Amino acid sequence: MNSYRIGMGFDVHPFTTKRRNLILGGFSIKYPLGLRAVSDGDVIVHAICDGILGAAALGDIGDYFPPQSSASRGILSISIVERVLKKIKKRFKIINIDITVIAQKPRLRKYKPQIIASLEKIFKNKKINLKIKSKEGMNILGGVRAISCFAIVLLKSVNK
Repeated sequence: MNSYRIGMGFDVHPFTTKRRNLILGGFSIKYPLGLRAVSDGDVIVHAICDGILGAAALGDIGDYFPPQSSASRGILSISIVERVLKKIKKRFKIINIDITVIAQKPRLRKYKPQIIASLEKIFKNKKINLKIKSKEGMNILGGVRAISCFAIVLLKSVNK
């Protein structure tokens, strides 16, 4: 019998003035500020991976990539994705991913098609929805100093 599981992921990273690329959904955006993180700081990919792990009842990415571990420093989010997908491969299939990015700056709407295309390639899934919200000038979820992301993931059990 097939069963479905839902997981929610969340991530937030503040901006840094250190020279870094701003990577969102595996897509590099030209912007003078990157995100401060142990890894490459891709809040979209991190939130999705946490959603996948949550739906599969496998913890969160911090369990596999602890921030205090030297092995986690500078890790690319694609490496995190590969490990997460390997963990669910024999048990679950991703059915749908719904993402909400919350950012005051930069304005991300013009990058939406490229971010979606990048995510479809990374997760090998065409059922990805991306919503982009501003903070309406309010100092919530990092204000103008950070980007945050929520992701909801639907998994279906694989019967073998």
